[in-house]
Amino acid sequence: MAYKYKLKEEPFNVGDVETKRGVKTTVKDIDPETGSVSWKVEYVPAFDTTFKEFQELRQSLKKLAQKAGDQTIDSLSNNVSNLFNQYRTHIRKNYPDEYKKVVNEEEIDEMSTSGGAGAYNTPYAFKKQKKKLKKEGVGATLGPGPKATEDGVKDNAYVKQFKYKLVPKNKNGTYVQKGSELEVDKLF
Repeated sequence: MAYKYKLKEEPFNVGDVETKRGVKTTVKDIDPETGSVSWKVEYVPAFDTTFKEFQELRQSLKKLAQKAGDQTIDSLSNNVSNLFNQYRTHIRKNYPDEYKKVVNEEEIDEMSTSGGAGAYNTPYAFKKQKKKLKKEGVGATLGPGPKATEDGVKDNAYVKQFKYKLVPKNKNGTYVQKGSELEVDKLF
């Protein structure tokens, strides 16, 4: 008959140590007649759970700050992020073994399992787009917006939104302000 739950694949040995969630268990004794295991239980600093809870708090505050648009929550989120970075640096430098455990558990939790889903097909990702030919010169199509004429673009944002006035042409076909008596030579 198979057991529904197995604690370990290999049998326990005296001196086996396991630390999880701030509890350190050590196999103290194994009764050879009954197979019962005696444990020594110690409560130790819970670097792993504190790290995870701190990280969850940081992520929750970051999401809240993005959605709320409140300066106080933004400030709290930044403070918690800075404190988390300090905590992570301290653990990494002073408790490297504990830090490695936390990082390894994170990598296992965040590992992608979408390998069996197949390739992501993007049929148009690398297809060269066709460009429309543009005519050159006066009245050329330069994309969306008003078309140019011999006298330039008359229907543009400067004229409409900012109320600029175009300089009119004089009798000779040059652009001169009204009332100006400057001599203007036509260059082209």
